[in-house]
Amino acid sequence: MLVLCSIVNNGYKALTATKILLHLDDTESIRKDSEYFREDCIKRIHSALDKILSSHVDLNNPETKRIAYSIVSETAHYELADLIQKNVRISHDGLWLNASTEFLSGAKNNEISSVVLKTFEDQERIKRSFFNKSLFTNSHSKVPENAGILGALIGSLLTIIVCLAIAIPLGIMTGICMQELLSNNKVSSIIEISINNLSSVPSIIFGVLGLVVYLNIFGVPRSSSLAGGMTLSIMILPYLILTTRQALAAVPESVKHAALSLGATNMQVIMHHSLPIAFPALVQGVLVSVARIIGESSPLIMIGMVAFVIDLPKTFLDPASVLPVQIYIWANNSSAEFTKISAIAILALLMILLVLNMIAAFIKRRLDNFSF
Repeated sequence: MLVLCSIVNNGYKALTATKILLHLDDTESIRKDSEYFREDCIKRIHSALDKILSSHVDLNNPETKRIAYSIVSETAHYELADLIQKNVRISHDGLWLNASTEFLSGAKNNEISSVVLKTFEDQERIKRSFFNKSLFTNSHSKVPENAGILGALIGSLLTIIVCLAIAIPLGIMTGICMQELLSNNKVSSIIEISINNLSSVPSIIFGVLGLVVYLNIFGVPRSSSLAGGMTLSIMILPYLILTTRQALAAVPESVKHAALSLGATNMQVIMHHSLPIAFPALVQGVLVSVARIIGESSPLIMIGMVAFVIDLPKTFLDPASVLPVQIYIWANNSSAEFTKISAIAILALLMILLVLNMIAAFIKRRLDNFSF
């Protein structure tokens, strides 16, 4: 309970963003097609900072100037460039740009930073009550104020889609074959023992298997959702097979005997009688499998999904990250701000797991009394 309260507290702090108000001059003259477009945006921001701070700190000193300019986020010029490219008119009242969280956290320990911060506070040019929408619209970033969980969420979704597309058909068909079609002999016993042993293999081993087979032999793109989904599909395959067998074993024998006595073949009994009755248990097994793999990180780290990915993945072949790996990266970062963002990612993952378990419980309650 204490851990959960700590996570919620850190996550709540990450939901607010601090911004500073700058009056930017002559932004209409910035040409979007110019090769100096980025530099022009940076110059406008620095010029606005000069007007505010020139009478309070010595901007002729390079070190003082560097510290003073660091109050604005490293990615602030991207915000300005994005507005200019969208032909958004910059108001004469000024533009609110992201402040650097590292500057704000260390301002008390630096005399120049303290003066700069006090200047903005005295002129009411800093506000800490903005909603941090970057958390839910951006991907990974080297600066905390621009980092978000959307890229990891999309990567997790694409990875799960690939995983289920491979594992569900193979798992259910293998379970049907072992439960209904294979006779009890040495071969089926060996297969059953192998599947049971496979379910107890450490997850990191599946990552090594994915690295060797999928990446090195088949040439699947590294860090892609396709590689991640294929690796995780091997992990949940034993569980889906066992779930299918248990669901089919729970089908009343009287139903099967009645169908066979009316002339139905074994395949017709399976497709038209056994599977419909076992369907609720199969759906519940799939949802529980998803809840298990969505929290896996070690096999995905092995296949390179720990890479620094700033673009949102659009296809199954694009480099991507997933929520558990993103949490691992941010939690290991030395910046306290990234720890707060990782708390948001943890809460998002917990919410997904809660929803999946609620859906599984709902299906069990509604369909457990299914009658043929």
